[in-house]
Amino acid sequence: MIYNDAKQSFEITASTKRKITTGIQFSTQDIDTARLIFTLTKDREPLPLSAVSGKLVMFMADGSRFIKNVEIVDPVGGVAQYVLTSDEIKHYGTVNAELNLYYANNQALSVHKFSFNIDRALVDTDIAPIAEYYIDDFEALIAKVNELYDEAIATMEELRQKFSDLENIETKTGAQEKADAAEANAKAYTDVHANNKTIHITADERTTWNAKETTTGSQSKADKALGDAKAYTDTHANRTDNPHEVTKAQIGLANVEDIKQASFTDFQAHNYNQVRHISADERTAWNAKETTDGAQAKADKALTDAKAYTDTKVGQLTRTWTTIPLINGAVTDTTVPLRYRTKNGGDELQINGGFKSAFGTIIATGLPKVKYPTEFLVATVGTYGYLRMDYRVNGDLYLAGGTVNSETGISKISVNITIPLT
Repeated sequence: MIYNDAKQSFEITASTKRKITTGIQFSTQDIDTARLIFTLTKDREPLPLSAVSGKLVMFMADGSRFIKNVEIVDPVGGVAQYVLTSDEIKHYGTVNAELNLYYANNQALSVHKFSFNIDRALVDTDIAPIAEYYIDDFEALIAKVNELYDEAIATMEELRQKFSDLENIETKTGAQEKADAAEANAKAYTDVHANNKTIHITADERTTWNAKETTTGSQSKADKALGDAKAYTDTHANRTDNPHEVTKAQIGLANVEDIKQASFTDFQAHNYNQVRHISADERTAWNAKETTDGAQAKADKALTDAKAYTDTKVGQLTRTWTTIPLINGAVTDTTVPLRYRTKNGGDELQINGGFKSAFGTIIATGLPKVKYPTEFLVATVGTYGYLRMDYRVNGDLYLAGGTVNSETGISKISVNITIPLT
């Protein structure tokens, strides 16, 4: 491919955020060849771009706006590029642009604002471009539409509530009618209640009923009630079965264990039991029965067991290299063949060596399975560029491809990666 390149070097500092007016001038006839190349540095060192996605924002002279993904050409050397499309190059005039970087850890970085010019070629004097708006990140556009939809729904609900409140407003005439009806109902209820002889008594009836209880009868009832209460109290006081279910915690004994204590007789019998207990002389005699030869034999066995355990653990930490059988036309390097081994007790897998293969190919299968797939970059030997490989959960090793100056110029693809197995 042939490109009309415009190279820009941007140093990432807070003091260089001012807009840069460049001398870049493309033509409306630079169709799919107008390429912007950005070399990014920080503290005069290349800015790493391996975990970055870049966005180029362009405001065209006719009001069109484009937000596009840039291509990361060299993630180690801090190089990115963008080729204007055939639609974008038609919007002639001064273009105000800005390069932004978005990191995988949710950090974002505004690199520089700059401007360049698109000259209208003589053959394109009849061009009348229509204003366009294009956003590469369609998910962000969907989120914005959903946000506007939610706001519209909330506003409609608020208006509906207000109209509902208006419908419930009481007029003066309606309120008076309700008050008159309530007053009439209250008067009718009061009249009925006042004349109800079932629930009301007269003064004469009250006097007659009060006179029916004699002093003797009242005393008899009081004596009986006192006797019943005393009998119930005595019976309850003599109960020993914890009728109220009082717990240890309620009386401050939550930490006291329910342990049955031995009687003094049982304790004395245990104290003088010569079968269960030994004397000082017996202890001394038994301790002397361990011979020097017996002790040495035990020590030798312990040493042998410890050495075997240590050798086992060392073998688990770093196992020997195993050459990976390649498939689908992939060829291993003769000097350092593609190989693997487990590390750190079998928790990690290390892959090392070189090979050659066509892009978009499974080069090996049957390797140790992993919990999560891993995607990583590998280096090319013989030509400039970088490639991406995938280690899949089923143990397949896949060469996806990437960007290189010459695919046929690759003499070897070099791998050195450590992958977690769990």
